[in-house]
Amino acid sequence: MVVEQKTLGLNGDEAVAYAVKQCNVDVVAAYPITPQTIIVERIADYVNDGLIPTKYIKVESEHSALSACVGAAAAGARAFTATSANGLALMHEIVYIASSLRLPIVMAIVNRALSGPICIHCDHGDSMAERDASWIQLYIEDAQEAYDTIIQAFRIAEHPKVNLPVMVMLDGFLISHTLQNVSVLPDEVVCKFVGVRKVPEIEVC
Repeated sequence: MVVEQKTLGLNGDEAVAYAVKQCNVDVVAAYPITPQTIIVERIADYVNDGLIPTKYIKVESEHSALSACVGAAAAGARAFTATSANGLALMHEIVYIASSLRLPIVMAIVNRALSGPICIHCDHGDSMAERDASWIQLYIEDAQEAYDTIIQAFRIAEHPKVNLPVMVMLDGFLISHTLQNVSVLPDEVVCKFVGVRKVPEIEVC
């Protein structure tokens, strides 16, 4: 089957947001941090313009953003958030909670150095600090992969034999802010591929 795609000029952050728009995400918890902010700004635009029915939660910190996703995913919602660097470090406690509860949250990480004393350049120290937290980590190399991988991440995370949260990593500024041609699928094709989240039944002994 040949699917006709269209080409859009998107930077890496915008490609992530566009993919999220197409994935029928129920809840997005948002807190800004450079160089991730464009992702949640674009998603906010989609919600404001009525293009998606997603519940958009503006929180007071990254810790709260992932906490909101944990609550939403535990209640059966499809949940997404995004962060960078010190924001991911602030989430550290909740990162382990999400994976230990087997919640299929998808989180975009726009890799940036942890401040020491201050740096906003690309560095993978933020996501490497979470490598043993039982999240699946997927690293991408351009805006096209950012778009493709976010869509796949929901399918992977929610697979009944997986049920684990997924981080999708893109290099801060090098990918997040670089404009590229991105081939995007029709909404209905992505919707069919991702499907509806099936919440596993848990037997209580």
